[in-house]
Amino acid sequence: MRMNNFQLNHIASLCKYTGISFIAGAITHGFFSGERSFWTATFGIAIYLISGILEKIANPEKNYTWTNLLAIGIIASIGLGFFTGGLQHFPDSPARSSWVVPIGFAMSLLAMYLIEGKGVVKLKSVLTYGAVSLTVVTVLSVMTLFLF
Repeated sequence: MRMNNFQLNHIASLCKYTGISFIAGAITHGFFSGERSFWTATFGIAIYLISGILEKIANPEKNYTWTNLLAIGIIASIGLGFFTGGLQHFPDSPARSSWVVPIGFAMSLLAMYLIEGKGVVKLKSVLTYGAVSLTVVTVLSVMTLFLF
């Protein structure tokens, strides 16, 4: 049976979000489970990269380069893992989450620009959006730190 684009895109989506979830879990639980979290993050990055390969196969018309899929994909997966894991476990580890969330947000923004926006979106608009949104995320993270 030959897989069509829908099937490949579905599997790629599952891999992408599974990888991000593994990374998020490894980041948020890393201080508690040591080596296991390292391997969980490693598997998460690998699964995320598999999703990029599947997306490239399913959508050959898109201009994703191997650099985007590999190097930038790692930045994206770790950034999204930082952001989502930090948000999820803010009550458990507010000191760590207060810096992990903004860093993850910044990493995901950079990766998104490099993958999707470079050459399409004006750099000035990305920098403006990035500065404002990162400031908001950072201020809210620091303010939330004092609630927990």
